[in-house]
Amino acid sequence: ILIGFFGSGCAKSPEDELASAQTAYEKNDFTRALSLSEVVLKKIPSSFPAHRIKILSSIAQGEALAALAQFDLIEKGHPEAAPQLLKEIGLEMIKRALAHENGFVRSAAVKALGEMGDPAHIPLMVPSLRDKEVFVRFFAVEALGTLGGSEALKLLLALSADPEGMVRIAAVKALDDMPVSDSIRGVDMHQAVATFKNDSDPSVRLFTLAAMASRKDRAAFATIAEMIQTSDPFIRQAGAVALGRTRENEAIPLLIKILSDTDETRRMYAAEALGELLQNGHVSKLRASPEAYTVLVHALKDQTPAVRGAAATSLGKLGNTKAIPHLTEALADPDVYVRVSAAEGLYRFGEKTLSAYEAAMLENDYAARHFAIGSLRKVGGKEALPLLARGLSDTAPRVRIAVVRAIGEIGEKEALPLLKAGLKDPDLSVRTYAAGNIGRILNKLSGLIIKKQERES
Repeated sequence: ILIGFFGSGCAKSPEDELASAQTAYEKNDFTRALSLSEVVLKKIPSSFPAHRIKILSSIAQGEALAALAQFDLIEKGHPEAAPQLLKEIGLEMIKRALAHENGFVRSAAVKALGEMGDPAHIPLMVPSLRDKEVFVRFFAVEALGTLGGSEALKLLLALSADPEGMVRIAAVKALDDMPVSDSIRGVDMHQAVATFKNDSDPSVRLFTLAAMASRKDRAAFATIAEMIQTSDPFIRQAGAVALGRTRENEAIPLLIKILSDTDETRRMYAAEALGELLQNGHVSKLRASPEAYTVLVHALKDQTPAVRGAAATSLGKLGNTKAIPHLTEALADPDVYVRVSAAEGLYRFGEKTLSAYEAAMLENDYAARHFAIGSLRKVGGKEALPLLARGLSDTAPRVRIAVVRAIGEIGEKEALPLLKAGLKDPDLSVRTYAAGNIGRILNKLSGLIIKKQERES
C-alpha cells in the first residue's frame, strides 16, 4: 500500500513534464526533451506546447523531414500559433547549419539570418566572424550591415583587424550602407568608416575614401581621383567601382572617361557605377546629364557582353525614357546575360518583359538561370512568383537558392507555401535559405499587421 501511495504521489503532472521538457530543450538536451514531450502527448494528444518541443527537438537532432511532417499535421488545428512555430522551426534549422562542417552551408546560414531581418539574432553571427573560411566571414559582414544597429556597428569596426582584404572591404561597405536606426542615431559615421582609411590594401582604402566622400569629404574624393591614375590594373578597376559609391557629381565625368578605357573589365565597372550613383540619390543630376545617357547607349554596342549588360542595367536606373527602344533592341542580343540585363532595365520603366526571364530559365547553363533569377529578385513583383515557383524544381541547387531568396524578397503571405516546400529541398543550403526567408516573410507580415492596427486606431 505504501509503495502504491508513494508511486502515485511522485507521478508528475503533464504540466510538470512539459516544463521539464522545455528546460531540457533550452539546455540542448534534445533527447530528453523529445522523450518528455512524447510522454505528455500520450496523455494529452492535442497539446500544442508538447508538439512544439517535439518538433524543435527533432530538428535539432537532424530529423527535419519528420518534424516538418508533424508540423503539417498540427498546423490546421492551431492556426493562431503555427506562424510563430514555423519561424522557430526555421531558426532551429539555421542554428544547425551555422555549425555545419561545410563552409558553403555555414555561409548560407549566416546569410539566412541576415535575411530574416531580426537584430536579436546578431549574437548567433559572432562565431561566423571568426570562421576559418574567408567567404563565411565575408557573408557574415554583409548580414551585419543589413541588420544594422549599435551591436553590428561595434562588430564591424573590429573587423579592421581581419587578415583578408575582401572582408575589410565588406565591412567598409556595410558601414557605409548601414540603415539609420535609433541605436546609432547621432553616431559620427564618417569617423566610423575612417577607421579603415590607413589600411595596407589600396582597394580597402579606395572603398573607405568612397564612403568618406559620400559624406561630403572633398579631400577623400580628390584622393580617389588621384589613385585611379595608377597603372596598376586592380587599383584602376577597384577605383571605378569606388567612384560609383561616392554619391559625388564629379564622379560622372570620370566614369564617362573610363567607359572608353581599353580594359573591358574597367568599362564594365564604370557602366555599373553610373547606375550605382543613381541608386545613391543622384536621380535629378544623372537624368540631367545627357553625356551619361549617351555613353551608356553607346556601351550597349560594346564588343564585350559584360559591358553591354552593365550598360543596360544602368540605363534602366538612369530614368530617361528615351532608353526604352534601345533596351528593347537589346532583348535580341546574342548573349543571354545582356538580354536579361535589358529586361531588368525595361522593368524599371514599368515594361514587365517577363518573357525574357522565362526564356533565360530554359538555358542549359545553370549560371545563366541563376543570373536571371538574381535579376528578377531586384525588379520583379508578385507577377514573377509563378515563374519562381517553377524554379524550385530546377536541377541546380544554386538556382533553387536564388529562387528561394527571390521569393522571400518579392512575396508576402502567398509565398509561404513555396518557402515551406523549400524546407524539404534535398539540398541543405536551399533548406537553410528557405528557413531564413520564411522568417523574413513572417516578420514582414507582422510589420504589415502592426501598421494596419496603427492606421485603424
